[in-house]
Amino acid sequence: MELWKKRFEVERAIRDFFWHLDYTETRTPLLVISPGMEPHLKPVQIKREAGKVTVFLPTSPEFAMKKLLAKGMNRIFQICSSFRDEPESPEHHPEFTMLEFYEAGLPLEGLQERVEALVRYLCKKLHGADRFTHAGNVYSTDRPWRRIRVVDAFLEHAGIDLRTHLTPASLHEVCRKSGILSDPNESWDDLYFKLWLNCVEPRLPHDELFFVTHYPLSQSSLCNPVPDETGFMWANRFEAYAGRMELGNAFDELRDPQKQRVNFEKDQKIRRDTYGESIPESPMDEELLEAVGQMPPVSGIAMGVDRLCMLLLDAKHIDEIIPLKSRW
Repeated sequence: MELWKKRFEVERAIRDFFWHLDYTETRTPLLVISPGMEPHLKPVQIKREAGKVTVFLPTSPEFAMKKLLAKGMNRIFQICSSFRDEPESPEHHPEFTMLEFYEAGLPLEGLQERVEALVRYLCKKLHGADRFTHAGNVYSTDRPWRRIRVVDAFLEHAGIDLRTHLTPASLHEVCRKSGILSDPNESWDDLYFKLWLNCVEPRLPHDELFFVTHYPLSQSSLCNPVPDETGFMWANRFEAYAGRMELGNAFDELRDPQKQRVNFEKDQKIRRDTYGESIPESPMDEELLEAVGQMPPVSGIAMGVDRLCMLLLDAKHIDEIIPLKSRW
């Protein structure tokens, strides 16, 4: 009971943080035609009577909020339920609470500072201090979070430079040498994830707040590219972590409708080739594509509120901070 009350205090404090920064809180539909285009996310489909349009529950409010950005709103946030039909785990439930916010004219580095400030604010509101404990680790919020580029993490922990390992065959050979079961016919991205999960992610800092930045372009269909010091192009994206718990995913948002359409088509092909009919194909959201071309330069992030609560309230399982669970 006490943790549930504290959980709602976190949500109230999140609202206070954004209201004081003059953000507008938004509300968007929970029945949508296109739930999200990520190839590996399984949406929740709502069965309708024959002849009616199929609708879904959203995997995040992103598409709807971008339509608001295109209509002239430029500092917006939302706390809402999102839905992903994936197995329950200590850190995930198929219905979960999402915080999503966008700010026009804010570069991705500024968005990182905004995330740092939010967690620092929540920590002080809950604990009256600039540090908190989770799973026996003490996290400090009074200093900038470490920035870790994907290329550097692979160099340090997998011993390879992703800029020179551009074919599936090259990554398959690294997997083989590392004792990771793989198939030479797997895609580059599948092999990348195997190396990430086996060699890199377990060696990320376990007692720090940090950002992982500059992801491979093939994994970020919704954001702009950015060059590194060698001129190699990466996705201008970051993920926020506390230890090994992912808290949020952020983009320097793509504003080219034609590129966005091509990226979505590639994502849906991956979904069809990988999952067949087990994950329904998402219809193309033509209103979103129109909105993408009308948005101002903007960065945005989706953060898991349940995970934030677990972190700040030292909960071991997501069930501890969800008063009532959906029945699936």
